[in-house]
Amino acid sequence: MIKKTFLTSVLALALFVSGTVFAHGEQAVLPRAGLTPESTFYFLDTFGEFLREFFSFNPEGKARLQIAFAAERVAEIKVVLETKGVDAKGLEVAQARLQGNLERINAILADQKADGEDVSALAKELDDDFDGPKSALKEAFKAEKRALEAKEKELKAKIVEARQVGNTTLVDSLVKELDELKVQKELLELKTDEQEEALEKEEERLEEEMEDKEEAQKAISEAEKKKQEILNEAAKEGVAVPASAFEKFDRLLAQSKELFDRENYQGAKQLAKQAKKSLEVVKDAAEDLKEAEEQEEELKEGQEEKIGERDEKESERLKKEQERAEEATQKAEERLRDIENEN
Repeated sequence: MIKKTFLTSVLALALFVSGTVFAHGEQAVLPRAGLTPESTFYFLDTFGEFLREFFSFNPEGKARLQIAFAAERVAEIKVVLETKGVDAKGLEVAQARLQGNLERINAILADQKADGEDVSALAKELDDDFDGPKSALKEAFKAEKRALEAKEKELKAKIVEARQVGNTTLVDSLVKELDELKVQKELLELKTDEQEEALEKEEERLEEEMEDKEEAQKAISEAEKKKQEILNEAAKEGVAVPASAFEKFDRLLAQSKELFDRENYQGAKQLAKQAKKSLEVVKDAAEDLKEAEEQEEELKEGQEEKIGERDEKESERLKKEQERAEEATQKAEERLRDIENEN
């Protein structure tokens, strides 16, 4: 009796700590993150999920639990990024556990399929259920990137002000802080790429269990969504991306839709994925152009200020840096034109 009471108490505590809220069939939203990997008591979250899966007695229930757990991982990643930053140790823990949740789903479906079960409908439901958390995950990384860029802009402005008053000690301190921030930006980009690759890999495995028509529809929809995201981001940053830069994408997607209409769903899916992948080059070129333009503008302002102060030596140095920035801008613009020519 004592053992039973103890087990019940532990189970209740673990379920409470996990805090997962996920309603099947409704619009997917992020659950409460609860404890994060940064907490000393995070092991309670892990133990709670173990118990919940242990007391789920059918494969479908276990698979749905893993989707719920994956959504909670996304919530944890979001909180860690917002509060601790990209170099937090807890971020890697949450990302690894998210990968484990998705791998567990695919393993469950594979076992069911090996037993002769038709898992295509369940696979589609699970894939659809994770669409919301997946979008939230991408937005969390984008939000962190925007925060770092805003901080970078702020530091550059402070450096200019410090130079104007001749405070070299402050300039050195701010430059060091700026260098550290640039390292964080590079780390964020690396983790973003790793996360996207990992998600894509597990999603492809999940799609293998879905019906061909549904897979093709989803691939086409995601490709169109990706293009719109790039256009929206470019407009927000004031970068003009020529329509011709999307020529390859548009051609591949048109071919994909044509194959879909012919009921060649496998071919349609592959072309849609190729179309989506072709957007990466356009995205990178647009980002490079934006960064080069900002650097060119900042150096131009700095040069004008130094000219006003009659600091010829510093002005000449800034002039050379500006020329290099202009060359970087030209190269970024040429890259966009090269994309058009490749198309």
